[in-house]
Amino acid sequence: MNKILSIAAAGLMVAACCCGTEEHSLICDSTSALVKTTYGTVSGYIEDGIYTFKGIQYAKANRFEAPQDPDSWEGVQTALYYGAQCHQAPRKTWEDDCEAFLYQWDDGTQSDDCQFLNVWTKGINDGKKRPVMVWLHGGGYAMGAGSELPFYDGTNLAKKDVVLVNLNHRLNVLGFMDISDFGEKYKYSGNVGLLDIVKALEWVNKNIEAFGGDPDNVTIFGQSGGGGKVNSMLVAPSAKGLFNKGIIESGSMINFMEQDRAKEMANAIVARLGLNEKTIDKIQEIPYSELLAAATEVVCEKNPENFFYRIYGAGMWFGPVFDGDFIPYQPTDPRVAEISKGIPTIIGCNYAEYGMLNGVYKNADIRYELGDTKQYLYVFAKPSPHMDDTFATNHCVEMPFVFNNIWLGRFMVGCDKSCYEMADFMSDVWVSFAKDGVPNTKKFSWEVYNPETKPVVVFNDKTTTVHDGDQFWEDMKNYKRDTWVYRQPYKMN
Repeated sequence: MNKILSIAAAGLMVAACCCGTEEHSLICDSTSALVKTTYGTVSGYIEDGIYTFKGIQYAKANRFEAPQDPDSWEGVQTALYYGAQCHQAPRKTWEDDCEAFLYQWDDGTQSDDCQFLNVWTKGINDGKKRPVMVWLHGGGYAMGAGSELPFYDGTNLAKKDVVLVNLNHRLNVLGFMDISDFGEKYKYSGNVGLLDIVKALEWVNKNIEAFGGDPDNVTIFGQSGGGGKVNSMLVAPSAKGLFNKGIIESGSMINFMEQDRAKEMANAIVARLGLNEKTIDKIQEIPYSELLAAATEVVCEKNPENFFYRIYGAGMWFGPVFDGDFIPYQPTDPRVAEISKGIPTIIGCNYAEYGMLNGVYKNADIRYELGDTKQYLYVFAKPSPHMDDTFATNHCVEMPFVFNNIWLGRFMVGCDKSCYEMADFMSDVWVSFAKDGVPNTKKFSWEVYNPETKPVVVFNDKTTTVHDGDQFWEDMKNYKRDTWVYRQPYKMN
């Protein structure tokens, strides 16, 4: 997609879209939302007073190689719509009518070239230094994008005077298949999906000030696989200094894949493709569908009992690789303190995710043992009313509240008055943490975690704090979420 315009052509955009009512306004022209980045000038739009820039390229890369800085450009480059997301397997959950209703996915355009980010901010070129929040999307390490779910939109968080950034990066086979045995240029192939994230954080560090943000006050936050990505950044030396706070929602990742195991799988896939040391570079040109098919065959053969890979493709097998270089330590290694000691974190899960609770505690305890005493734990317990209450507090249900995007998340969480009140409160807490690392508001004080009493905030219509041994934990442990009676089964080939 060529988004570059000459200055003369940009002039033709004047008043291309300018409209307003008492409730909403939208300005898209050639002069109102211009920002000069390290690589060239971008032109966005202004909606309801929020400057919005979408599809800004933050890096470029050959397949399986480390990312590089993007090319510079002359003139003005439009930044009006989301960039391409990484190739991924077809979303099988579209075949479930209920899942499709709840999530309302946007699968967008897919490409090897997927290093794009989006920015929402109250002001540009104004000298103000607003806290920056960088969202890392979920989907494990196999799927997803910064534009995947409607409530990832950053407008309402930006209205609370933070700069919101989200991004796309390489995933699944393209982001985490370790073919480093086949040459130096593939040295980091097992982690290029994470190297993309570091590159995006470098872009933020170099450019966010022009978007009204503070490059020295950056919070990374993510859910599910995005939470795992936050944990990955906490142990990556190349990410040190690029952020200073983290939020991990339903994604506590305690161990990375051992490199020997990653290489064994990758080497088998290379062989299945008919490649060897002399012909390996052809892997950069093989159509993604063929690459995914070969990977899925190998992964399923080696894991015949795991139907998950047959449903979602081989991408679900892949993830960050403990390579001793980009990821030098497992998260439990005391030497991690050299990289991320002193970084406060919010860590939690949802009420229906009791199986994740041990990971939440373990994650917090690891950080505590490293010398960090600013960990804040939570359980999100406000259930969705949809499908006879059977979606309840399932995976993902907290996100529309965090983003203060109830209307955009109404298909998942409902949209009654209590939802809007809860979202306004919970997003205030997240924004407060982004500002100074202390998630308190005028009406709310969050007790810092300690491994003795284990204080945990329970977010619900009435938010409370519970401790180790309280009845709440027994109730959560015994909770069983029903499956909606009309739910359609997955259709498997």
